[in-house]
Amino acid sequence: MPGYPSTGPVELVVDVAVGHVEVLAEDRTDAAVEVVPTNPRKAGDRSMAEEAVVAFDAGRLSVVVPRRLNLFGRSDSVDIRIAVPSGSDVEIDSAYGAVRLRGPLGRTRVRAKYGTVAVDRAADLELVAPYGEVDVRDVTGRLDLEAGHGRARIGSVGGEARIRAAHGSVDIGVARGPVDARTSGALTIETALTDVTARSAHGVLRVGAATSGVVRLENGYAEVEVGVPEGTAAWVDASAAHGAVRNELTAGGEAGPAERTVELHLSSSWADVVIRRATVFA
Repeated sequence: MPGYPSTGPVELVVDVAVGHVEVLAEDRTDAAVEVVPTNPRKAGDRSMAEEAVVAFDAGRLSVVVPRRLNLFGRSDSVDIRIAVPSGSDVEIDSAYGAVRLRGPLGRTRVRAKYGTVAVDRAADLELVAPYGEVDVRDVTGRLDLEAGHGRARIGSVGGEARIRAAHGSVDIGVARGPVDARTSGALTIETALTDVTARSAHGVLRVGAATSGVVRLENGYAEVEVGVPEGTAAWVDASAAHGAVRNELTAGGEAGPAERTVELHLSSSWADVVIRRATVFA
């Protein structure tokens, strides 16, 4: 891979229509790029790799692959492998193909129309994935996710999370910041450490453990479920127009001065609302 010396993190920009993109962030003093044909025996793939433009200037590394219109047969495709210093900012625009980001990155923006997206760690992440699976291990800051018809799995989010999803499911392990979600599918948050506001038309809304703050869940045709850990007092406002409300918490008095509290506003039009005790996994 050709290398470009750098004194610190770089700004990486990738624009590719068809191809797989892999970025590795690690402790290093340069940035390196390799663009190769997906199928070396295919003339179109070879020429596309040769026409890729790679430039590095003032800490900005850009990789641009020409966009081609192919009306018949398989589109020409390339594989892009890039290594950058840890903490680098990344922006990737891909129409067709998988995007894999390994290692700790800074501000990260990915637009991947058709293809899976996997991210190890990003300081902030803005991700648009209408037709692919999403797997993100850790976002230390803010998450802005627009998902479509695939499943999105997020290990943990340290800052605010804004979720907009269509018919796929969204699973979050630990949400340390406030969550604002709108979806037609299912949403699961295993542990929420502060406020959650979520609406769904047809998918189950579930918060495994709501530890504090205000939780507002509103559903149309599917269940709403919230767990409250031991030692956390809950104020509950729940309704199910054509279902049942099942509150499995033991009624108690006022919360003590050292006791955590959570405020629950839960509703479902055509399914049940369930409140139960839970175990926190943070």
